[in-house]
Amino acid sequence: MAERFNAAVLKTVDCYRSGGSNPSFSTKKLFVSHYKEFFVFEENRQNKKHFVFIHLATASSQFIIQIMAETLILPTSGTRTEIYQTIIPQISAVLSTETDLIANLANVTAIIKEALGFFWVGFYVVKDNQLVLAPFQGTLACTRIPFHKGVCGACYTQEKTIIVDDVEKFDGHIACSSASKSEIVVPLFAGGKVVAVFDIDSDKLGDFSEIDKIALEQITQMLEKFFIS
Repeated sequence: MAERFNAAVLKTVDCYRSGGSNPSFSTKKLFVSHYKEFFVFEENRQNKKHFVFIHLATASSQFIIQIMAETLILPTSGTRTEIYQTIIPQISAVLSTETDLIANLANVTAIIKEALGFFWVGFYVVKDNQLVLAPFQGTLACTRIPFHKGVCGACYTQEKTIIVDDVEKFDGHIACSSASKSEIVVPLFAGGKVVAVFDIDSDKLGDFSEIDKIALEQITQMLEKFFIS
């Protein structure tokens, strides 16, 4: 059974790829945090953070690791808070290796959709004086939304996260899909202005809470730097 560490700073160790006989790397600054069934190593390489997702086992005080590149690791069970705690460091790691805006928006939607199973997850970016569809996961979507229309428009104009427990009761709601029952929309800022919104729909009434708001705002803040040219 893997040893459990919590935000510990370890001494110099040799790290081995699973099945390998030679160390993959050594480090004097190796941070490790435990998120359910996996660990996240954060290593400083030439002043750049490098994240490695692993399954961890120990043998003779050596750390045997299996690199989990491009793999989303999810808890087999857990509360929504615990799921967010599991995926947020993975999102941070994914974003740390890519600078392209579209690629990062696409991966974030994929992670949220897979981890939490919401009906629709996607972004709208500010373009041509309206909100224009960007990377998303889900059913066919409205491609352009005026600033004064729907929950996305309210998020843009009010410059704050909007939670709607029942979209049918929201004045001006845009019914892109009749399956959508509740919704949360989070603004993204760059240069002091809203540059995009992160829109998530659920097929359940009242499916969003302060837990989602806090976690999704943390995720969108990670993305905002990619909107700055």
